[in-house]
Amino acid sequence: MSDVKQSLQDKLQQLEKGLYLMSVDRIRALSVHETVDLIEELRAVVAAAKADAGKL
Repeated sequence: MSDVKQSLQDKLQQLEKGLYLMSVDRIRALSVHETVDLIEELRAVVAAAKADAGKL
């Protein structure tokens, strides 16, 4: 169970970082293409987190 918990924590950190990169707190805005790539990456993270949550 500890591995699943750690995996979920890692995925939440990835989501937090991704949201920060798209936020207004950044000095430089992401390009449209960078944003689309990041959204696809974050969707994969969410799918993996859902799979981990199902293991609990």
